[in-house]
Amino acid sequence: MLHAVDFIPADESARFVRFFGWWTRDKMIAKRFYALRLAEGSRAHLESLATHNGPVIAAMNHLSWWDPLVMLALHRLFWPNRTLRAPMDAAQLRRFGLFRKLGVFGIDPDDAQSLDAMSDYLADYFAKAPAPTLWINPQGRFADVREQVTPRPGTAKIAASDPRAACVSIAIEYAFWLDQKPEILVRVEPVSPETTSTTGWQRALTSAMNANAAALADLVIAREPSAFESLVGGDAAAINPAYDLWLRLRGKAGSITDRSRASAAAPTEASP
Repeated sequence: MLHAVDFIPADESARFVRFFGWWTRDKMIAKRFYALRLAEGSRAHLESLATHNGPVIAAMNHLSWWDPLVMLALHRLFWPNRTLRAPMDAAQLRRFGLFRKLGVFGIDPDDAQSLDAMSDYLADYFAKAPAPTLWINPQGRFADVREQVTPRPGTAKIAASDPRAACVSIAIEYAFWLDQKPEILVRVEPVSPETTSTTGWQRALTSAMNANAAALADLVIAREPSAFESLVGGDAAAINPAYDLWLRLRGKAGSITDRSRASAAAPTEASP
């Protein structure tokens, strides 16, 4: 039974989730970003949980306004048959009430009773819903990508509450490479606690989220698209649609290339 606190339950609509997932991926992300890329090896981790018989917890770092939309795009691509819940500040959810149809529920992150209500709500959801899935930002606030990830204990408590729970860390970065539009870069890593206590989950979650963020940062710095698969976009970097067409009509490429990488990859001739 829920406490009489600032808590707003979700009102998920599978049809609306499908529609908004398509709109998010094919309209919003495709229009505003050059590509949504998934790091090599990440697909297997996501696909392995598509049919997991128990709750799945996806723990994302929290960088920007775009995070929940990226979450929804990934959910629709890899877990379309799983139900969805995600917490949001109750004050914001009142402004954007339509998000309840996506499975978003509202809490007061600074109120302990509201967090207790969330635990009760999710315990009931995990027990009754088909293929329950929780997307959550354990940091509980926007944080710069260069900060150490410090998860609040709520996610660990939720994971420890159900022995069937499986969890993955989802690291995300937004970066400019060669195009005028930014890239969304994502890497996925399983979270495997040594013990399934709240303390064990907290240690594992903290370690996995920081290791995953560091591994993704190395890939972002390397600026090598071949280390990723493109889920949205990812064609040759463009200058301007009209100018690109003019260049193609003249038989020239409109894409921007990284000459330093091309030079480094070119074989050198042996000295006589």
